[in-house]
Amino acid sequence: MQVIFSYHRRRGPGIMAACLIWLVFILPACTHLERPREVVGRSEHPIDWGKKPPEACDRARHLIQGKQPFEWWYFDGHLDDGRTFVGVFLDPSFTTGKPGVVFSLYGKDWSKETRLMTLDQNDMRTSTEDVRVECPAGFVKRLDSGTYHVLWDMEDIRAELTLTTVAPGWRPSGGDGVNEAHLDFFWVVHQARNRIEGTITVNGITGNVTGVGYADHNWGRKPLNEITRNWIWGRILAGEYTIIYADVDYHDPSINSRPLYIARGSEVIVGTGSPTVRQWDFTTHPGLRRHYPRQVRIEFSDGDVRADIRIRSKALVEDVDLLTVSDLNPVVQWIARTFVARPTYFRIMADYEGTITRGGVQDMISGECMYEIMGFQ
Repeated sequence: MQVIFSYHRRRGPGIMAACLIWLVFILPACTHLERPREVVGRSEHPIDWGKKPPEACDRARHLIQGKQPFEWWYFDGHLDDGRTFVGVFLDPSFTTGKPGVVFSLYGKDWSKETRLMTLDQNDMRTSTEDVRVECPAGFVKRLDSGTYHVLWDMEDIRAELTLTTVAPGWRPSGGDGVNEAHLDFFWVVHQARNRIEGTITVNGITGNVTGVGYADHNWGRKPLNEITRNWIWGRILAGEYTIIYADVDYHDPSINSRPLYIARGSEVIVGTGSPTVRQWDFTTHPGLRRHYPRQVRIEFSDGDVRADIRIRSKALVEDVDLLTVSDLNPVVQWIARTFVARPTYFRIMADYEGTITRGGVQDMISGECMYEIMGFQ
């Protein structure tokens, strides 16, 4: 025993140094992801997902059976004073498993104020007949077929808004990996574009606000990281045109989910699951060690409608380590980040340009937009 003990004493510093090297250089490799050169999502044939809006049962809370159910109602808006907001009601949250409310208010320079409240199970009341959410931090009420009344009241920020539909909602349907009963993840759009009117109070100072926004709704049966590796999602408001697109990388290789919605005014002209979404010019975030594309192209052609839109990043305005907003303590977060995954969220400001052609008439579009990258690996 003494020989063994002496051996360890003589070799101790070397072993400690080796352990440090292993911790610093080898462990991060457990969650290392190679930076892709290009990611292309395409389908071999057109997929028609219809143009119908969601019904009451789609907008309402769902009675979900599964490993770890989650559900959220999402709202965002770009205000005419240059600010942006994102507000979410979760019941339950996909990170905590509990009901919760989040409201973020971004300044013109994208400085961010966020209020987050985790609630007890009995503190949030949600209807299973149509969308209606009530809790101590706010509410969602559907006043009529085209109008929502929403409130967030959290600490020193209060936002009370009326949202009036401009471009209608969308419930993608028709198989091929969208809103099918056997799937684990579901998505509908409540308002593809809305007009915002209301008030926002910050630190006791209230101002009237107007703007343009969006509302959707997601739910699922099990942890998101077990459903999908990552997704890109974006929205473009180009004059009369409202465009929503995404490409979701499911673990199940049989599911190809690439929704594309295009409306002109209040008329939906495209509701499909088969655009080509091309992502390239990836860059790596130095702290989060995850990648996002700086260029995106969306192409679609079916019947008399064609779209070709090119998007080029100009600023990363938000980066989030999703483990830091979970209920995990710092030690468990470190273990998960080191051995399991580095879930991240990126919000990117970009410029776009392109064309939309319908019935032989081509419209040029250009302007500024945002897109997000959500990753769970």
